[in-house]
Amino acid sequence: MRNPGSRELRRRQARLEAQQRTSVRERTLAPKREEMMRRGGLLEGLSPGQVTRFAGISLVVGIAVIALGVLGLLVELGQRDLFLGVVVVAVAVIMTGTALSITAPAYLTARGDRKQPSRTIQGQLVGASSISATPGLATVAISVGKSVEQFRVRRELFERVKGGATVVGITVTPGLNHVQTLTVIRRDRQAVMNEPPISRAMRMSVWLPLASIASLIGGMALGCAIGVLLPLGNGFDHPLVALALAAAVAGGIALGTRWYSHRLVAQLGI
Repeated sequence: MRNPGSRELRRRQARLEAQQRTSVRERTLAPKREEMMRRGGLLEGLSPGQVTRFAGISLVVGIAVIALGVLGLLVELGQRDLFLGVVVVAVAVIMTGTALSITAPAYLTARGDRKQPSRTIQGQLVGASSISATPGLATVAISVGKSVEQFRVRRELFERVKGGATVVGITVTPGLNHVQTLTVIRRDRQAVMNEPPISRAMRMSVWLPLASIASLIGGMALGCAIGVLLPLGNGFDHPLVALALAAAVAGGIALGTRWYSHRLVAQLGI
């Protein structure tokens, strides 16, 4: 026969864990949009070197896209269709600007991180998760003073805190919040961390921002290409149709990703 006291003990432990999670959420600092962009936005937590490489790749690709747009302008000039060539160049510039809106703020922050010294933080570990808002990174929450700060760390650093770490120390860059080192200062073998379950909706929500921006850029390119290839002649309506198709496809993708994001939010219960 099962001891009825053990059931009550499990209930109390579950209530205590729920209260602790609520306390952590209330103490966690919720950064504003300006603060998030200052930290690198979707690239927060990555090293300055990685951010610099991503920014360089996006810049090279953007220059190539604009060069193709200019080539299209020259082709349309040969066919006496100036306005259609201008539309192609304008769409190429918009696509490049959309991509650089992700990497440019992070690159500026990375440049500042190379010039400023790193900061050291030590505190009690109050939570951890194998995913974060930056794809490929995990999350650790550390109690700093009266608040809780979250940091996005590499997977190998996350593995160090799973074996009952209670107090940790990290070295982090001031801008991107890139965790360079993580040291376990105190460990309790009996307090093994039980990571909360990671649902499919949570994993999809991590990749959704990058996927939506990439699909938006692809939609603009697809709509513009279809509009340019339509046999509408050299009239003034041809560039308008190309521009409208680019806007329509991009707008449809934006509405679709927005609907899907609301669906994910409902599944996550936020």
